[in-house]
Amino acid sequence: METFRPPGAINFSCSNLADTWNRWTQKLKNYLIASEKDKKPDGVKIAILLNLLGDEGTDIFNTFKSENGKSIEKFDDVLEMFTNYCIPRRNVVFERFKFFSCSQQEGQQVDNYLTELKTLASTCDFGDQEEGLIRDRVVLGIRDMSLQERLLRESDLTLKKAAEFLRASEASKHQIESVKSASKVHEIQKNRDKNSKGTASYTKNSASDTVFNCQKCGKEHKKLKCPAYGKICSKCKRKNHFAAVCKTVKKNYRSVNNLENDNSSNSGMNLFIDSVTEQVNNDMLIVNSLDSMWLKKIDVENNMIEFKLDTGAEINVLPLSVYKSMCLPLKCTLSKTNITLVSYGNFKLNPEGELILNCSVNQYHKVPLKFVVVNVSSRPILGLSACQKLNLIKKIEQVETISKDSIMDQYSEVFKGLGEFPGKPYHIEIKSEIKPVINAPRRVPQSLHKELEKTLNELVQLGIVSPVNKPTEWVNSLVIVEKPNGKLRICLDPRNLNKAIKREHYVIPSVDEIISRLEGKQCFSVLDLKEGFWQVPLDKDSAELCTFNSPFGRYKFNRLPFGICSAPEVFQKKNQKLFGDIKGVEIYFDDLIIAGKNKEEHDKILVEVLERAKENNIKFNPNKFQFRIEEVKYMGLLVSKDGIKADPSHVRAINEIEKPTSKNDIKRLLGMVNFLSKFIPNVSAVTSPLRVLLKKDIEFQWNHEQETSFEEIKRLISSTPVLKVFNDSLPITIQCDSSKDGLGACLLQEGHPVSFASRSLTDCEKKLCPDRKGIISYSIFI
Repeated sequence: METFRPPGAINFSCSNLADTWNRWTQKLKNYLIASEKDKKPDGVKIAILLNLLGDEGTDIFNTFKSENGKSIEKFDDVLEMFTNYCIPRRNVVFERFKFFSCSQQEGQQVDNYLTELKTLASTCDFGDQEEGLIRDRVVLGIRDMSLQERLLRESDLTLKKAAEFLRASEASKHQIESVKSASKVHEIQKNRDKNSKGTASYTKNSASDTVFNCQKCGKEHKKLKCPAYGKICSKCKRKNHFAAVCKTVKKNYRSVNNLENDNSSNSGMNLFIDSVTEQVNNDMLIVNSLDSMWLKKIDVENNMIEFKLDTGAEINVLPLSVYKSMCLPLKCTLSKTNITLVSYGNFKLNPEGELILNCSVNQYHKVPLKFVVVNVSSRPILGLSACQKLNLIKKIEQVETISKDSIMDQYSEVFKGLGEFPGKPYHIEIKSEIKPVINAPRRVPQSLHKELEKTLNELVQLGIVSPVNKPTEWVNSLVIVEKPNGKLRICLDPRNLNKAIKREHYVIPSVDEIISRLEGKQCFSVLDLKEGFWQVPLDKDSAELCTFNSPFGRYKFNRLPFGICSAPEVFQKKNQKLFGDIKGVEIYFDDLIIAGKNKEEHDKILVEVLERAKENNIKFNPNKFQFRIEEVKYMGLLVSKDGIKADPSHVRAINEIEKPTSKNDIKRLLGMVNFLSKFIPNVSAVTSPLRVLLKKDIEFQWNHEQETSFEEIKRLISSTPVLKVFNDSLPITIQCDSSKDGLGACLLQEGHPVSFASRSLTDCEKKLCPDRKGIISYSIFI
C-alpha cells in the first residue's frame, strides 16, 4: 500500500498563524483524501488531527466546549473551532495595506509574484474590482522600470495581458543570458578541469622511470622521493611542504557580499563560519567567537527563528531540523549547491542545499537573504552581510558625522506608530468619599457626526479607546475640537472626575531650572513624544473611570486621556524615569531637549536616547524633530550658546495685537507680556497705566497715558536683549531700582544680564520717599 507523508506539527506561536493554519489545513485535507482516511469515522479523524497537531494542539483542543457543554464529536466542528482560534477577525484596512505594499522582490519570478498578490487580494474584499487592482499592483510593483514603462503605454491593459507580457519578457531574458554566457561557462569549466588534475606535473623519460616537477619541495625527483615529506612549513606550520612553495599567503577567500550579489557558479567555494574579524587601526585582528554569543529573533517567512549573530560567518546557515520545522511558501524550495562550509578548526561541512528567504526584524522592512541548510545540531547562524542588511550591527572605524536623514532612516521605527511606556499600566486612585457622577450626553452638530464616527473607529483600531457595553459608575462628557485640516481631536471633560482623583504631586521642573542646566551647551536637538499622554496605558479599572458618552454609544479610554488632573505629573514621572539618567537630556512633559558642548557629545547623547526609545517602544513625532541646531526653540524661548532670547513669534504676536477695547483685552495683553517679563526691565512700571484700568471701581477709558504705555510695551518687546544663562559657579550682581509706580531689578553675571524682575507698588508704598522705596526693592529682590 502506498504511504503518504502527513503534514508536520504546526507552530501555534508563529507570527502569522492565520496563513500558516490555512496552508496546514490544505495539506491535511490532501493527506486524508490521498490516504483514504477521509472515509474514516469522525472519531478516528479527530484522533489523527490531534496526533498531527502535537501536545500544543491537544492542549488547545481541551479548552473547546460545545454549546451544551458536551464533548465535540464531529470532525468538521473540531476543525472549525481550530480555525476560529487561529484566524482572528480580519482587519480589511490592514489586509489592503499589505496588498498595496507588496512589491516584487529581487530574484522573485513573475508567476510567484502574481500568486503572492492574488493570495493577499483574497482577504481584501475588493469584490468586482479585484482583477483590476491586482493588475495595477503588478504594473506598479515590478522591479524592471523599462517593463513598467512599456505596460503603462497600453491603453486597454488587462491582468491576463500584463501577465503574459511579463512571462514572455522573463523567458526571453533568461534565454539571452544563457546564450551570452555559454562560451564563458565552457572556458571556466576547462580551466577548472585543468587545475583539478593534480598539484604536481611530471615528464616521462621511460616506461619505468618517471621524474616529477614537485610542487611540495620545488624540485624534480622520482615518485615517493620528495625531501619535503614529514617536514613542517615555517609559514603555515603544516607538514609535507617547504616554505618556498607554501601557498598560504596566496589564498583568497571571497566575502559574503560577493556571494549574495554574484550569480556565477559556487562550485568549489570555501566559506568560513564561526570566526570574528574586527578592524582596529587599519589592521585585521582575527579572534574566535566561542566565549559569547549575540542572539536575535528574526522573522523568516513568518517563522520566528532565533539566530546567532556571527560577524565572522560568510554565509547564513540553517540546521536541517529547523528548516523542516518551518512553514514556508511554495516558492521557497531547496536547490543544490556546491558551497563547502569551513568551521572553527578547519572542519568542512557539505550543505544539503540553498534557498532564498525573506527576513525582517519588523513587519515593514523585508530583506531577501540566501541560506544554506546543513544537517547538524546547532543554532542557526546569521552572517556578517545579513546582519548589516538587517541593521543589526554596524562597522564603526571612526566617529561618524550623522545627519537628520540618516537618524530618521536608522531609527525609522521610533518615528512610526503609537508607543507605550514599559511597566505596569497607570492606576487612577479615587477618593472614597466622592460619589460617582454620570454626565448627560452633549449634543454634537449633525455635520460632524460622520467625521466623529470615523475618528472613533480609528481610535478603536489603534487601541486608544474601546466600546463599553456594560454599566459604569462614571460617565464623562465628550469634547470635540476641530483641527485646521478638518479632522477631529477627541478629548475628555472630566471636571467631576478630577475632584475625586488623588494626585501624585510629582515635582515639575520650572523653565528657569531647565534653562540654567543648559549653560555652556552649543549644540541642541528637541524630540517631541508623539501623542505623549496616549503612550501611557491605563489598567482596566482606570479605563472604566474614563468612560465617555457619544452619539454612537459609550467608549472608554485605554490610554491616559488629556484633561485628567494627574496626567501631567504621571507623564513627567514616567518620562523622567526612562530618560532622566542620561546626562545632557532635559525633560519637560513631552519635550526632550538634547544638549552637548560639541557635535560629538551631542550625537552620542542623541543616539543613546533613540536607542533607549527603540528598546522601550517609545515613539517621537517626526514633524517636530529639531536636529542639531545652534539655536533651538524650546518652551517659548530661543536657546543658544550665547544665551536665551524671546521667541520672535511671541514678539510678533504682541506687536500685531490690536489696541485693547475692554478689561478682558488688557488681561490678555498683560498675560502675554508677563511671559516675557524676564526680558523687559521695569515692566511693572511700564504697564502700570494699563493695570489701573483693571480695578473694579475704575471705568474702562483709553487715554493718552494708556496709549503711551501700550506703545512703550511694543518698543521694549521688539528690542529684548539676549540673556546669559545662569551659571551657579559664577558670582552674581543684583541691581535694584524704584520709580513712582513700581520696583525693578536685574540679575547679572560677568556684567551680562541674566534676568529682569519687577513689582508694582501698592497705594501705600507709592507715598514713601525714594530711599524707602529703594530699601523695599533690595529687601524683595535680594
